[in-house]
Amino acid sequence: MQAINSTLDVLIINSPLFREKVDGYDEDSLPPIGLGYIATDLWGNGLIVELLDAVEGNIPLNDIISIIKQKRPRYVALNVFTTNVHLVREIVDMTDNVHFIVGGLSAKTLWKEMLLWETSCAMDIVIGEGDFVVTAIIQEKPLDIICREGNKRVISVSANSPYFPYDISHLPLDRSFFVNQPLKHALGFNEVSIITSRGCTYNCAFCSAARSLNRETPIRERSALSVANEIEMLCELYGSVDSIRVLDDLFLRNADGVDRAVKIFGQLSVAWRAMAHVLSFYKLTDGQLLELRRSGCVEVFIGIESGSPRVLKKIHKTSDVSLIKQTIERLFRTGISVKGYFILGFDTETVEEMQMSYDLAYWLKEASLRNNVGFRTSVFQFRPYHGTELYHDMVQKGRLIDEVTYHENLSSDIGRKQFNFTSGNFSEASDDDLRKLIIQTNLLNQ
Repeated sequence: MQAINSTLDVLIINSPLFREKVDGYDEDSLPPIGLGYIATDLWGNGLIVELLDAVEGNIPLNDIISIIKQKRPRYVALNVFTTNVHLVREIVDMTDNVHFIVGGLSAKTLWKEMLLWETSCAMDIVIGEGDFVVTAIIQEKPLDIICREGNKRVISVSANSPYFPYDISHLPLDRSFFVNQPLKHALGFNEVSIITSRGCTYNCAFCSAARSLNRETPIRERSALSVANEIEMLCELYGSVDSIRVLDDLFLRNADGVDRAVKIFGQLSVAWRAMAHVLSFYKLTDGQLLELRRSGCVEVFIGIESGSPRVLKKIHKTSDVSLIKQTIERLFRTGISVKGYFILGFDTETVEEMQMSYDLAYWLKEASLRNNVGFRTSVFQFRPYHGTELYHDMVQKGRLIDEVTYHENLSSDIGRKQFNFTSGNFSEASDDDLRKLIIQTNLLNQ
């Protein structure tokens, strides 16, 4: 989105996961929709902006720094995560004559560490949602600055801020900023992703978006009309689209949400997939589940996480394994496939408890085959994220948490390179047993 012979005001970067280019990297990545909203607001306010997706482009760190030096933007805005904070620091440290704006959910807990970075560049750290505040920073409007340290500022976007996006139903989004939409899925369909809500009602102990950590931020859901209008627009914009993926956790959060989804998609001739919680479905009638399938829902993504009741209770997930089995099998019977997410290696988790997770995944795989639908697993090694309940508890107990690094061995075993990171094995199982059970659970996809 850069005009000819114009000065680039802002280069937005979906920050990299890896320092070097990853050989053989051919994985799909989701569009950085949050950064897209920021870019759209900047462009709408007359600023020249580009969005560089380092994840989708598999762009190494040195190339990113070279691109910044070549394009010479006035500002560079980028996101930061627990898994790549060291890479973002290197980008800041190795760049001159630019003003950095760094944000994302992790900034809420990383900002004190970021204030210690030594850089010749000015840097603003944004705590909160960046849709409007990035434009405000560049236009030098009044800001809620909660801390200054040399050439760095920490800027808060609370619910009381004039830059807080209360009405998310009418936020414009220019999708030309994305390089991977529509996405040609490995299963053969063309898919576009959308977000229908902000915030989360759940309280998973391993997640920095947990409700207990973000009570000051109101949960917002888009109107059914705005969601339906966007889907219709996407189908017209991308004529080859035959699937919509809803990325947020709240679209199917309860019976009312399911009913709303049925009404939205029931009027459209497109398949769809969405995140969900087991408890979203267990009280629904078979008739309601059948209507969900008839509306075009072909797959739901469920964070099962573990097959151990003790571990499930520890991380604040549904601990009734029989309920998990019964509910997901009812989805299978209606013709809806499921992708189940599992995490192995929680603090104090035993090898026997990890085996319970495999046993549950195996049971669900067999149930899917009986019903002639799909069941896929996505398996992760536990890593504690800054600011989460589990991270805090482990620090309180004196557990050593290493810097997050890329898990090369696990990637060679199960692929899916952009998700295999580790900061240590915190379970009671050996490294070999943990790795073996992750591989074994992942192999259920074959």
